Amino acid sequence: MRDLLHIAAYAVSVLLLVVMALLSVRGIVDPAGAAASFGVPVDDPSAYLYQLVYRSRNLVIAVAGLAFLFFGMWRALAILATVAIALPAFDIYALTQAGREVTVVHPATLVALAIMTILLWLRLALNRPEKN
Repeated sequence: MRDLLHIAAYAVSVLLLVVMALLSVRGIVDPAGAAASFGVPVDDPSAYLYQLVYRSRNLVIAVAGLAFLFFGMWRALAILATVAIALPAFDIYALTQAGREVTVVHPATLVALAIMTILLWLRLALNRPEKN
Protein backbone atom coordinates (compact mmCIF):
# COMPACT_ATOMS: atom_id res chain seq x y z
CA MET A 1 0.00 0.00 0.00
CA ARG A 2 2.81 2.41 0.90
CA ASP A 3 4.60 1.84 -2.39
CA LEU A 4 1.42 2.34 -4.41
CA LEU A 5 0.59 5.52 -2.51
CA HIS A 6 4.14 6.81 -2.97
CA ILE A 7 3.97 6.17 -6.74
CA ALA A 8 0.52 7.79 -7.00
CA ALA A 9 1.55 10.86 -4.99
CA TYR A 10 4.74 11.23 -7.00
CA ALA A 11 3.06 10.73 -10.40
CA VAL A 12 0.14 13.07 -9.72
CA SER A 13 2.48 15.72 -8.29
CA VAL A 14 4.88 15.59 -11.24
CA LEU A 15 2.05 15.64 -13.77
CA LEU A 16 0.19 18.53 -12.16
CA LEU A 17 3.29 20.64 -11.47
CA VAL A 18 4.74 20.15 -14.97
CA VAL A 19 1.41 21.01 -16.62
CA MET A 20 1.12 24.05 -14.35
CA ALA A 21 4.64 25.17 -15.31
CA LEU A 22 3.99 24.68 -19.03
CA LEU A 23 0.69 26.59 -18.91
CA SER A 24 2.44 29.36 -16.99
CA VAL A 25 5.23 29.65 -19.55
CA ARG A 26 2.63 29.70 -22.34
CA GLY A 27 0.80 32.50 -20.53
CA ILE A 28 3.99 34.51 -20.17
CA VAL A 29 4.96 34.01 -23.83
CA ASP A 30 1.43 34.38 -25.29
CA PRO A 31 -0.81 36.07 -22.70
CA ALA A 32 -3.68 36.72 -25.10
CA GLY A 33 -3.86 33.15 -26.39
CA ALA A 34 -3.49 31.60 -22.96
CA ALA A 35 -6.07 33.93 -21.43
CA ALA A 36 -8.59 33.18 -24.17
CA SER A 37 -8.30 29.45 -23.44
CA PHE A 38 -9.14 30.20 -19.79
CA GLY A 39 -12.14 32.35 -20.72
CA VAL A 40 -10.61 35.72 -19.86
CA PRO A 41 -9.78 37.81 -22.93
CA VAL A 42 -6.78 40.14 -22.82
CA ASP A 43 -8.30 43.23 -24.37
CA ASP A 44 -6.52 46.05 -22.55
CA PRO A 45 -3.15 46.76 -20.88
CA SER A 46 -4.42 46.01 -17.36
CA ALA A 47 -5.70 42.59 -18.46
CA TYR A 48 -2.32 41.91 -20.08
CA LEU A 49 -0.54 42.85 -16.85
CA TYR A 50 -2.92 40.68 -14.83
CA GLN A 51 -2.12 37.69 -17.04
CA LEU A 52 1.62 38.20 -16.56
CA VAL A 53 1.22 38.40 -12.78
CA TYR A 54 -1.16 35.40 -12.70
CA ARG A 55 1.11 33.21 -14.83
CA SER A 56 4.24 34.30 -12.97
CA ARG A 57 2.57 33.38 -9.68
CA ASN A 58 1.66 29.95 -10.99
CA LEU A 59 5.15 29.40 -12.40
CA VAL A 60 6.75 30.20 -9.03
CA ILE A 61 4.39 27.74 -7.29
CA ALA A 62 5.08 25.01 -9.86
CA VAL A 63 8.87 25.45 -9.72
CA ALA A 64 8.84 25.50 -5.90
CA GLY A 65 6.69 22.36 -5.89
CA LEU A 66 9.02 20.58 -8.31
CA ALA A 67 12.01 21.60 -6.17
CA PHE A 68 10.31 20.23 -3.03
CA LEU A 69 9.57 17.00 -4.90
CA PHE A 70 13.11 16.71 -6.28
CA PHE A 71 14.66 17.17 -2.83
CA GLY A 72 12.16 14.83 -1.14
CA MET A 73 10.58 17.60 0.92
CA TRP A 74 7.18 15.89 1.05
CA ARG A 75 5.80 17.87 3.99
CA ALA A 76 6.71 21.19 2.35
CA LEU A 77 5.07 20.02 -0.88
CA ALA A 78 1.94 18.94 1.00
CA ILE A 79 1.71 22.33 2.71
CA LEU A 80 2.23 24.16 -0.60
CA ALA A 81 -0.44 22.04 -2.31
CA THR A 82 -2.87 22.60 0.57
CA VAL A 83 -2.45 26.36 0.43
CA ALA A 84 -2.57 26.38 -3.39
CA ILE A 85 -6.09 24.90 -3.36
CA ALA A 86 -7.33 28.38 -2.49
CA LEU A 87 -6.03 29.83 -5.77
CA PRO A 88 -8.38 28.14 -8.28
CA ALA A 89 -11.22 28.56 -5.78
CA PHE A 90 -10.52 32.29 -5.66
CA ASP A 91 -10.21 32.41 -9.47
CA ILE A 92 -13.63 30.76 -9.83
CA TYR A 93 -15.13 33.22 -7.36
CA ALA A 94 -13.52 36.24 -9.08
CA LEU A 95 -14.67 35.14 -12.54
CA THR A 96 -18.20 34.50 -11.28
CA GLN A 97 -18.36 37.89 -9.58
CA ALA A 98 -17.11 39.58 -12.76
CA GLY A 99 -19.81 37.85 -14.81
CA ARG A 100 -17.23 35.86 -16.79
CA GLU A 101 -17.57 32.27 -17.88
CA VAL A 102 -15.81 29.76 -15.65
CA THR A 103 -14.14 27.32 -18.03
CA VAL A 104 -13.53 23.70 -17.06
CA VAL A 105 -9.84 24.44 -16.40
CA HIS A 106 -10.50 26.13 -13.05
CA PRO A 107 -12.67 23.41 -11.44
CA ALA A 108 -10.37 20.75 -12.92
CA THR A 109 -7.35 22.45 -11.36
CA LEU A 110 -9.16 22.66 -8.03
CA VAL A 111 -10.00 18.94 -8.12
CA ALA A 112 -6.48 17.98 -9.26
CA LEU A 113 -4.90 20.01 -6.46
CA ALA A 114 -7.29 18.45 -3.93
CA ILE A 115 -6.38 14.94 -5.13
CA MET A 116 -2.68 15.78 -5.04
CA THR A 117 -3.01 17.21 -1.53
CA ILE A 118 -4.88 14.17 -0.22
CA LEU A 119 -2.30 11.80 -1.72
CA LEU A 120 0.58 13.79 -0.26
CA TRP A 121 -0.89 13.91 3.26
CA LEU A 122 -1.78 10.19 3.12
CA ARG A 123 1.75 9.40 2.00
CA LEU A 124 3.14 11.39 4.92
CA ALA A 125 0.77 9.69 7.38
CA LEU A 126 1.68 6.19 6.19
CA ASN A 127 5.41 6.89 6.29
CA ARG A 128 5.34 8.27 9.83
CA PRO A 129 7.57 6.15 12.09
CA GLU A 130 5.72 4.00 14.60
CA LYS A 131 5.96 4.96 18.28
CA ASN A 132 6.96 2.13 20.63
